[in-house]
Amino acid sequence: MLKRVYSLMALGLFCCLGANQAGARELVLAFENTLQESTSLDAMARSQMLVRNLAIAGVPQAMFLIKTENMGAKNSDRVALYSDKGHLLVNAGHNHSLVSKSDLYAYEIGILKANRILEQFSGYKKHIHFSTLHEVADTGIQRGLIEFLRERDYQPAFTGFNNARGIDAYIDQLYQKKIRNNRRVDMAALEKTYVELMLQPLQRQDEYLFNMLGYSPRQVLVIQENDLAAYFIVALVDELVAQGWTMIAAEKAMNDPLVNPIAQGGWGANSYLHGLTGLPELPVAYPRVIGERQAGVDRLLQLQVPGFIE
Repeated sequence: MLKRVYSLMALGLFCCLGANQAGARELVLAFENTLQESTSLDAMARSQMLVRNLAIAGVPQAMFLIKTENMGAKNSDRVALYSDKGHLLVNAGHNHSLVSKSDLYAYEIGILKANRILEQFSGYKKHIHFSTLHEVADTGIQRGLIEFLRERDYQPAFTGFNNARGIDAYIDQLYQKKIRNNRRVDMAALEKTYVELMLQPLQRQDEYLFNMLGYSPRQVLVIQENDLAAYFIVALVDELVAQGWTMIAAEKAMNDPLVNPIAQGGWGANSYLHGLTGLPELPVAYPRVIGERQAGVDRLLQLQVPGFIE
């Protein structure tokens, strides 16, 4: 009888959680390739515009993936700006991809270097992001690295897989080329197309996961820290909210023991959705904008922003 009571209580709790999840579409914004040099915007001006527009859009806390190799005085001021405005700083290594070498010691040194630089900022809480950790072929090195992180109380930061990732970097490359050549850009049309291209893959993935799981799992939308992000982030977030997404604080999501991939026994960036769905992890962090994928982006740009692609 007691066992039955516990079972009913557990079922009731599960149903309550399921009901909450079914009605929620929660999203974290993460910025990668941070600390890029000045382009059409001065680098500091870009960061200032970005944090100002994040506040205007009502984003409670974004996540900034920081590689520290280029942390000079000016870039240190940019990181301090993100930190002082309440955003979460994430250790993304020092001077190399954390999975680009086959030497465990090199990974550890890079992590420790970045940690030493970032620990001066209040927005850094020892979260680590490995954009392609799951691609490591040497499982011994991977296990050693995970053990290294756990022993030193680092926390994983996840992003998950999303087909929107990298599209904005491609569009920004085209935009910078136009600006360098002193060519006019229809910014209103480009903003509309940027938002559409970033949201379509997210919406498709959410529909797929909802059909599989019966609810919309919390997701992370990864955005490049570039000029177009600074210009268009308000329009992007406004459309996300209009489509039913709620922006949540990055730290809340990363520290949630129920959905953080460490609860699934892994540190890979894609482990979150893998742990929820049981589907195999994808072999790449995100697909490159080439081939058919680039052709699809180009078609929409040519249709909605005539003359943008020359």
